[in-house]
Amino acid sequence: MTEKKEGRRQSHSARHLSRVFVLLGLYQWMADPAQDYAGIEAHLSGLLHDEGEQLEGCDIRPGDFERADKELFTKLLAGVLDHSNDVSNIVQRYVDRDLQRVSLVERAVLFIGTYELMACPETPWRVVLNESIDLAKEFGSGYRFTNAVLEKVAHEVRPEETAAK
Repeated sequence: MTEKKEGRRQSHSARHLSRVFVLLGLYQWMADPAQDYAGIEAHLSGLLHDEGEQLEGCDIRPGDFERADKELFTKLLAGVLDHSNDVSNIVQRYVDRDLQRVSLVERAVLFIGTYELMACPETPWRVVLNESIDLAKEFGSGYRFTNAVLEKVAHEVRPEETAAK
């Protein structure tokens, strides 16, 4: 029998948790572009202060922010915010509609994946795609769309790596 026990949850790696919190921060920024890195981080820290309660709509608990890879969190969130025009231009080439018509979750996942492909060569491109697909699934977004767009982005920004078998 493989019944899922109530109250049990999947254990997330520190790097995955970082990407989750970057997604939450980018979602906040995309909804309110006046936000800056410090404001987003402060909001996330405050949101996740009460230990024990699971955040509504996802499998994240407040203590998870402390377990997240802070270096990756900072690199991805600050990087996307600092290079949002470059990231947006790359993503837009592979999306069949105006980015403003792409849901905030999908757009945030695409921005995280694109920036990570651009700035984190130590992470294999397939890992970036898998993590992005996991984020899209976790937050109820179009993971096939995410995969299709990010695969094209990967071929553009990492041509040697994607060509290698």
